[in-house]
Amino acid sequence: MNRIIETIEKEKVVKKHRRNIKQGQTSHHDFSKVNLFAGEEHNQELIEIKTPINLIDFNQHNHENPEWLEKKIKGIYNSPQNKEIIESGDFPVICFKNIEKIGQNQALEEALLPIFDTQQNAKLFNEEVDLSKFILIATTSTYETEKLSGPLLSRLDWVNADTAQPKKFFLDKYYYWLLVPSLLINLILLGLILLPKLRRSKGKAR
Repeated sequence: MNRIIETIEKEKVVKKHRRNIKQGQTSHHDFSKVNLFAGEEHNQELIEIKTPINLIDFNQHNHENPEWLEKKIKGIYNSPQNKEIIESGDFPVICFKNIEKIGQNQALEEALLPIFDTQQNAKLFNEEVDLSKFILIATTSTYETEKLSGPLLSRLDWVNADTAQPKKFFLDKYYYWLLVPSLLINLILLGLILLPKLRRSKGKAR
């Protein structure tokens, strides 16, 4: 099964459960994170999804300013189609595609942080937008999530981390091959240093 579809369906069940809990309480905190799908194959999975997904592709809009992102989110939120989905008790989906393409656009990334924060995104843009009514997912075209900043990663839950094989650097690949010879060399050097001392101490003992 398409992993994105499977995750979205599970998220719908969880959000409906949380909504029922919230209706019976005065306050409720949602500490969930935005689901991240790393790897180009998940961008291809998006094509297979028949249900409508609101797409924000940073491969095409990585140089935009924060005002553009706000306008885009408001447009999605106020879409008659999405409002109809929400009124039916379901949850529209917003996919932030290729988020690693934001790159050095710090202003755009900072604008994205509250959108990905479930403690803030229920009252975005002067409380005009409530994204708790939406399911948010994100994709990257690479497994190399180190291209994402720490604050951004802290708001993401890497769904396919168990199956992905991230690119390994030289030391990651050959760590144990380097470790064992290094330990042996250190032991030999330690022996060369201690051996004369041991011989001298034996000589004095005689």
